[in-house]
Amino acid sequence: MPANKLKGFTLVEVIFGIVLMAIVLTIVTGLLVPQARQSADPVIQVKANELGQAMMNEILGRSFDENSRRSPPFIRCGEVGFSSCTAPASLGNDGETRDGFNDVDDFIGNYATADLKNSLGQSIQTDYPGFSLTVSVVYDDDANGVADTSGDFNKLKLITIEVVAPTGDVYGFSAYKGNY
Repeated sequence: MPANKLKGFTLVEVIFGIVLMAIVLTIVTGLLVPQARQSADPVIQVKANELGQAMMNEILGRSFDENSRRSPPFIRCGEVGFSSCTAPASLGNDGETRDGFNDVDDFIGNYATADLKNSLGQSIQTDYPGFSLTVSVVYDDDANGVADTSGDFNKLKLITIEVVAPTGDVYGFSAYKGNY
């Protein structure tokens, strides 16, 4: 009569299996953890892009300069017989509140999302928590990306927006506003 074979695993086999599983799980976890952080990056990038584009659209919707006439007959600043454009040293807010900004250089400054509102007048802080913006505007009549230090200062303004995400990443946007 044959001897009964016992079925099951030995203690050595069980320990070897546990050690092998630990090694495999360590490798898999090491590969997945960085991917989890990167999966949030596209969401942050899209939000930064939305915020930067919305601000750029709002700025580009304003007139070139404080001294430009905004009603017919539309006369550009710097034209013969009309006032000159704002001096580079005087660019910035002319004393208006944010709702009253009427030219592109009024937007120069730093903004937290708590200070910004959507088109309905509601705060955007809950949609963009931890984001901030920096807006700069300079004359760049030769369109070389560098602020002009001399010249007529009446053709182009370079608008630059930097959106800082909660992760510390900075997303840049720039556009020119022409004097027309």
